[in-house]
Amino acid sequence: MSNSKMSSWSKPRVAIGGIWHETNTFAADHTGYEEFASYQLARDRELISKYRSTNTELGGMIQALDQLDFEPVPTLFAAAVPSGLIEHQCFCQLVDELIERIQAALPLQGIALALHGAAVADGFYDADAHVLERVREVVGNDVPVVSTFDYHANLSARMVENASILIGYDTYPHTDMAARGAEAIKLLEQLISGEIRFHSAFRKLPLLTSPLKQQTDELPMSQVMQELRHCESNPDIACASVAMGFPYSDVAHLGASVVAYGYDSEQVNTAADSIAAHIWNSRHDFQEHTVSAEEGIRQAVDSPDFPVIIVEAADNIGGGSAGDGTGVLRELLKVKAARSVIVVYDPEAVELAEKAGAGAKLSIPIGGKSDKHHGEPVNATVAVKSVSDGEFVHKGSYMTGYITSMGRTSLVESDGVQIVLTSKRTMPFDAEQLRCLGIEPDQQKIIVVKAAIAWKAAYGDIAKRVLVVDTPGVCAADLSRLNYRKRPIPLYPLEQDTHDSFQENP
Repeated sequence: MSNSKMSSWSKPRVAIGGIWHETNTFAADHTGYEEFASYQLARDRELISKYRSTNTELGGMIQALDQLDFEPVPTLFAAAVPSGLIEHQCFCQLVDELIERIQAALPLQGIALALHGAAVADGFYDADAHVLERVREVVGNDVPVVSTFDYHANLSARMVENASILIGYDTYPHTDMAARGAEAIKLLEQLISGEIRFHSAFRKLPLLTSPLKQQTDELPMSQVMQELRHCESNPDIACASVAMGFPYSDVAHLGASVVAYGYDSEQVNTAADSIAAHIWNSRHDFQEHTVSAEEGIRQAVDSPDFPVIIVEAADNIGGGSAGDGTGVLRELLKVKAARSVIVVYDPEAVELAEKAGAGAKLSIPIGGKSDKHHGEPVNATVAVKSVSDGEFVHKGSYMTGYITSMGRTSLVESDGVQIVLTSKRTMPFDAEQLRCLGIEPDQQKIIVVKAAIAWKAAYGDIAKRVLVVDTPGVCAADLSRLNYRKRPIPLYPLEQDTHDSFQENP
């Protein structure tokens, strides 16, 4: 039996797995194997049990395979919290593990991967394309390979060339991961049948945007997504996706893009052109207004309506930042902002608070220890409220059902300012992060989120006011602050005179 054809009595066998990382090349830290192991690393049958029934790409893939009565063949899935450049040896080891498991599983009728699209490793600046190329070397051109990708992917022509289909998230905040995983399998089914050949169209735009204005149900992106849905309503279009790019990865394929697939080449190209034109024509609308940390805290304290969400976007953990920035913390402590809460990554402070024990008072330096980009440590006298393992189950719309650990966690308080000290960098995408510590979000005056937009999956329904503050950090809203070396030129808005067009099929 060949890899691509199955015997009449066997189920189609589809390998599932992937390597997922959003790499901030401006971050001071590097991402090693231990960062993957401490966040998400599953092999073989554990992959099925860990992700089944979760709102993840793999969860959607598993559910769709079950419904089709296909046999899922779990390989390896590794993910790390967004962070700095992936270490060379780590990346090679993960890719080798994935490939070895795919080789051992042959023959296969299909491959379904969960990739990010903005992974960068030392020596592999188009890391996701490298994964797809290695898979192709193993299974050849006759076995269909589909992959999901994140809305913030920096797609490249190499990725498109080596995948049968690429399918990106349609939401930001990201809430449709399982749906996209299921969609990938349903399209894979058509490819496995051998009766369908999808035409593709890829458009790369000379456009760079901050995540702060990329929310898919608000302007300008809501109009873009409306056009995408309109194009997908065409029976000749199988699927279309937008990747707004990840501006904190300095790579040659940086920037926004559109990819479309379908049954008629002309219709597919027309759809890709139309979606890309909608993005390009909105390029002037992607700027976000920010205020200083001092002004933001003043407005939040004076606000009669609460909770007020303070968005510390430059220290966006979901964008690879340190998570221990002190710009906002310093202002909260200065004005003794009662009923405020902020989460700070600081393993050293966690250890000191845990040794002191619940009920103790102590003076400790907090934050500002990971690098020189996010402020100096703040000395504070705090009361230790609790210590815990920091584990919670996602109950909101982001990765519903998944278990996240903040590592050893200490809740301390100083003059009404509640500081959640964690030993793992943890993205603020689910309200259970606070509830597991006894903090009810809707009773807080101020909630600080080290994020851009995805925090809305946790607190969007209770936020009475949102203030985006300008602080130091490697996820700066003002992209002109970043020292790019590898990016393409021109890119709007860094080059304001970028010509009024976008690149077709690079």
